[in-house]
Amino acid sequence: MMNKILFEPIGYIHSEYEDVNQMPKSSTESYDKTAELIVDEKYLESMSDIKKDEEYMIIFYFHKSEGFKQKVRIRGTGPITGLFSTHAPNRPNPIGVSTIKIKDVKDNIITFNGVDMLNNTPVLDIKKIFK
Repeated sequence: MMNKILFEPIGYIHSEYEDVNQMPKSSTESYDKTAELIVDEKYLESMSDIKKDEEYMIIFYFHKSEGFKQKVRIRGTGPITGLFSTHAPNRPNPIGVSTIKIKDVKDNIITFNGVDMLNNTPVLDIKKIFK
């Protein structure tokens, strides 16, 4: 038997994108766009080593996603393929992952490039990319 899993956001994205149709299909298409991650202040200590020009993964909840199809078009217009071979936002568990580049950190606000998330997207975790 499967148990439900509950998450509590650690913060929220503040971006220019209000509509899924406006949004870039991936963070690699939006390295010229800037957004902010407003982290709950209770996690300030967890942010202590986040530095400018480093890359991180943002794990987030597709909060406007509804339902899913097992076969979808790659990037919405490409060939049809299995859902798990895409970054489509409509998924059985609507969790997204994007690679971002830190531009600035001030208090609990992380400014970054690589935004492909809607405004007010709940963030579940931040993970550094080690190279």
